Amino acid sequence: MRRRGLPLLLLLCTAFALKAALLAHFDAHPLLQPAGDMDSGVYARLAWDVAHGDVLLRGPGPVPYFVSPLYIYFLAAVHALSAGSLFAAKVVQIALGTAAVGLVLLTARRLFGERAALPAGILFALTGVVSFHEILILQAALDPFLTALAMFLLADALTQGSISSKVNGAVGAGRWLAAGGAFGLLALNRPNALLCVAAVAAALLLFTFEENLLRRVGVATAFLAGAALTIAPVTLRNLAVSHEFVLISSHGGLNFLVGNGPGANGVYRALPGITPDIAGQAADTKRVAEAAEGRALSTREVSSHFARQAWDWIERNPADATRLFLRKIHLLLSGDEAPLNFSFPWYREKSLVLRLLCVGPGLLVPLAGAGFFLALFASAGAARRTLLVWSVFVPSYVFAVALFFVATRYRLPLLVALAPLAGAAVAQLPEALRAKSARLGIAAAAAAVLAAVSLRPTGLWDGAEDEDMHWALYLVEKGEAAEAARVAEAAASRHPDPGLMWFRMGQAWAAAKRMDDAIAALERARALDPHPPATEPALAAAHESRGVDRILGNDALAALPDFEAAVALSPDDAGMLLNLAAVLAEKGDRVRARDLARKSLALRPGYGKAEALLRALPK
Repeated sequence: MRRRGLPLLLLLCTAFALKAALLAHFDAHPLLQPAGDMDSGVYARLAWDVAHGDVLLRGPGPVPYFVSPLYIYFLAAVHALSAGSLFAAKVVQIALGTAAVGLVLLTARRLFGERAALPAGILFALTGVVSFHEILILQAALDPFLTALAMFLLADALTQGSISSKVNGAVGAGRWLAAGGAFGLLALNRPNALLCVAAVAAALLLFTFEENLLRRVGVATAFLAGAALTIAPVTLRNLAVSHEFVLISSHGGLNFLVGNGPGANGVYRALPGITPDIAGQAADTKRVAEAAEGRALSTREVSSHFARQAWDWIERNPADATRLFLRKIHLLLSGDEAPLNFSFPWYREKSLVLRLLCVGPGLLVPLAGAGFFLALFASAGAARRTLLVWSVFVPSYVFAVALFFVATRYRLPLLVALAPLAGAAVAQLPEALRAKSARLGIAAAAAAVLAAVSLRPTGLWDGAEDEDMHWALYLVEKGEAAEAARVAEAAASRHPDPGLMWFRMGQAWAAAKRMDDAIAALERARALDPHPPATEPALAAAHESRGVDRILGNDALAALPDFEAAVALSPDDAGMLLNLAAVLAEKGDRVRARDLARKSLALRPGYGKAEALLRALPK
């Protein structure tokens, strides 16, 4: 126990210290605070609602969960116990992340022996992208622990969960129920893991884990029962609140279309008419689907509407769909980052701890491939069957993600499962080298192929310039105009969509009442993209606001060009037409002022200010 326990204790203490240092560094970072309608802000608000009495979340309406529900209730529980402290939630998350390191070590020990345990734990503890997500208010923060727990309990059941004897049958069945329950928890946080549940159950039936078919059916049934019992409360809630049978959450059809269809490139993309955030998606999907179908739709029908579009495209373009699916597998196994909400490479450059936590897919993927084949050919009988069943999680999870779209944070469960296999490679490679066995060549070939895949550039944009943009927006909000302008100029030169960036900057300058800067930024956005749907109205509003400011400063003559520009950009805006009419009337151009006032009144019948101006102007 001393020989085994001390290294584990030291590893856990070191892992927790590194995660705590990371949390201390980033806890107050302004870009990592949960706000708005992006994932973090929505989860924080839903958790607040649960903690304050809306346990079934009836507040959003009689609808099934739109997002994965487990993290909502995790946050709500911590909220209730800590007077609403998000910092407390992050501390619990890094504690669970530390436990995940221990579970990875114990899993490797159970499957591959003592020599594989510590390398597996060290490799996983040094995986920076995992530790980074554990300090965020985001559902991905729970993925490492939930996956590590599921993989450990699966390994435990495979090695200790026989139901072949009357004495041990109940204990073995309990282990399989626990393993299934852990996979159910993972699915409640990452719904596409349901495919992994099915894959493990199928592997239990196909591989001769037990001596006869009846016992294999018993094992698979116990595993599925554990998963079903865990998921059942969420399904029952959906049924009770919405009267619809939705297993976990209802956004699967939308995500399927995001990852498959015209314009899909393997990562997240915005769909026409759908606001690219959780709150917008929840509202817009129903509106867009019902407009297309011409009738009211249930939540399940809305999801099916989007899924059908994706399947129709796949059926019409099987070659393109196959190439896209293979690309998504490449993206998932690659060391390149696919940002969603946050750019991990940007934050890595800001933290020495993250730079020290240097392990990623580029190392784990080839090492795990080598470890799998080394362990497979070094084992026989029950040990080999155990490895095959346990390892089925990896390809099934890859398939489950590639079926939709890839993001950096969706990779975390895969990295958890790869770490024990990587530990097996470290442990068994010296013996294979000494023996000069054929398995060494097979393992080396597998590692070489996987290294070529994981290290081959994907051309993905890592999102760093988006974080620069958000930082510039924050600086505008804080009143640091000169630094904001410097950051924006530097980021725009590298941003893949500089027009969008200058549009966002223009909005921020306008909100800060710096209309000169707002107009300059929006003009740049308009020059880069001459006909964007939102830039011209925003530019018109900025000109109007500057014109009003000049009138309030008793400089009506200087305001005239701004009102002229506003009307040229938004000729159907009654208010802008009337402002220009008022300035023209004061200048003495009563004929044009009267004409504009009439147009304003025609656009907005009963507009009192337009009627008053017309009465005041002599014919």
